[in-house]
Amino acid sequence: MESLMRRRAPVVLVLVVAIMFQASTQICVGGQILPTGSGRPNDDHETSTTQEVNHNKVLKSYWIHRDHPDFSSSAANTYKTRSHSERIAAAARRSLIRAQYISRRVLLHASSSKSFDSPLEYVNGDYAMAVSVGTPPQQFIAWIDTGSDLVWLNCKPCIQCIVPAADNPFDPALSSSYQEVSCTDAACTDFPNLLSTCFGKGPCDYFYGYAGGTTTSGVLAYETFTFTALDGSSIPVKHITFGCGQNETLYGFPGVDGIVGLGQSRFSLPSQLSSGPGFADIFSYCLIPLFDTIANHSTFYFGVPETNISIYTPIVSNTIIPAATFYYVNVTGISVGGVLLDIPADTFYINPVDGTGGIIFDDGTTFTYLTAVAYDAILKTFQSQFKFPVVSLPPFQCFDTSSATATIIVPTIVLHLQSVSGAAPVDFKLAEDNILLPVLEFLYCLTIVSDPLSIMIIGNTAQANHQMVFDRVKHQIGWASTTCT
Repeated sequence: MESLMRRRAPVVLVLVVAIMFQASTQICVGGQILPTGSGRPNDDHETSTTQEVNHNKVLKSYWIHRDHPDFSSSAANTYKTRSHSERIAAAARRSLIRAQYISRRVLLHASSSKSFDSPLEYVNGDYAMAVSVGTPPQQFIAWIDTGSDLVWLNCKPCIQCIVPAADNPFDPALSSSYQEVSCTDAACTDFPNLLSTCFGKGPCDYFYGYAGGTTTSGVLAYETFTFTALDGSSIPVKHITFGCGQNETLYGFPGVDGIVGLGQSRFSLPSQLSSGPGFADIFSYCLIPLFDTIANHSTFYFGVPETNISIYTPIVSNTIIPAATFYYVNVTGISVGGVLLDIPADTFYINPVDGTGGIIFDDGTTFTYLTAVAYDAILKTFQSQFKFPVVSLPPFQCFDTSSATATIIVPTIVLHLQSVSGAAPVDFKLAEDNILLPVLEFLYCLTIVSDPLSIMIIGNTAQANHQMVFDRVKHQIGWASTTCT
C-alpha cells in the first residue's frame, strides 16, 4: 500500500469524455521552445549528447510529452487554455485510437497469409524528439514510437505532406550525403510487405497502406543522422535508411515532421545504429508522469549498459506473426494490495493459432489496456481495498475521495512477469502515479482500461518513473523504479 497525499486537481464543472481538439503544437527540447511553423531548434541547439561507456558509444536525447506545459500553440498555450479534464479526455481519446489501431494490425496479420501492413501508427504519438538529418544537418521534430519500425520524414517535393509544404520539409538537394536507395539494394527488396516499386535501375519508391485507409509514400533513401556531443562536437551516423515521404494522408501530426521507429525490424533506428561500429543494441528511457508540470523532459539513451538494473523479463516473439515487432512480454499474474488475483494462466498468452492476444510495452499508448477477465479481477479487488464511492466516466472507473478525513492509502498493483532465469517471477510495480489519475477535485480515475482488443498494452502512464531498458542484445526488458523528473 502507498499513501496518496490529498492533491487537488483543478476544479471544473464537467468532465469532457470525448474531445476532438488536436494537441498543442509547440515543443520544447532541452529547454528551448520550438514553435509551430519551423518545428525545429536553432542550428546551434544541442539535440543530443554522447559519451563513451565500456567502449560503446552512448547517445542521449530528450523526449517531451505533448501535454507538458512547454508544448504550446503559436496562437495560444493550450496547456493554459484547456482545462485539466479536457486534456485528460483528449489523452483518453488519443490512447484509445492508438490501442485500436494496434489491435487492428494484429487482426489483419491473423486473418491474412501476407506479411504485415504498415508498421506505423496513423495517429500522433505522446513523445517527440529533435533529429538532425543530412549534410549539413537539417533540423526536424519526430514522434517516437516503440510500436513501429521505419524512420521517415516529410520530403521535397512535398505533394501532400503531414504538415503544409511551407513548413520546410527535408530538402535532399541541400544535402551532399543524400542517396536514393536503388531497386537492387537490399533495403528495397527487404522492405516490409514488398510495398516498394522499381522501374529499371531507378530509385526505390515505397508505399505504406495503413489500417483505416491512410497511407504514406515517397522514396526510400540513405542519409547521415547527426548527434551533438557534450563538448559541442558532432557525431555523424552515416547510411541510415529512411523514408523520404512526399505524399501522406495521415492525421494528428501538428508541428512534427515524421516518426522515429524504435521497433525490432531492420528499419528501426536502434537496429540501424547497432549495425555500425561502437553502438550496443540497447536503448532506455525514463518517462516523467503524465501532466507533471514541474518535471524536466524525459530522457532517452541509446547504447547505455544499465548495470544498476537487475530486474529483467524476456522479450517474447510472436511466432505466429513474426512480422509483428512489438515488445511482447509474458505476464504470469497480477496482485492488488498484496492479493494475488484469480486470473486464468492463459489470459496473457499469445494465441498459438492466430497470433492474437499477448501483452506488450508501448510508449505511444497513454493508458494500460487489459482484457475484461484481468480488468474485472483488478477492479473488484481494488474497490474492496480502496473504499470510496465509484464514479463511472467511460472509459474510466473513478473514485470520489471527498469523504476522506486522513491520508489516502492507495493499493499497489503489481504485474508479475516471467524472469529471465525462469525461476520466480519478477515484479513490475505500479505506484500511485501509475494507478490513479487526478481528474477533478477529489476525483481519481484508474489508468487501467478494459477494452475487447486483440492485444493487451502496458502504456506509458504505467511506465512513468521507471528507468526502462530494452536490451535487444540479450532479448530482454529491464526496469528500476526511480524518479524521472
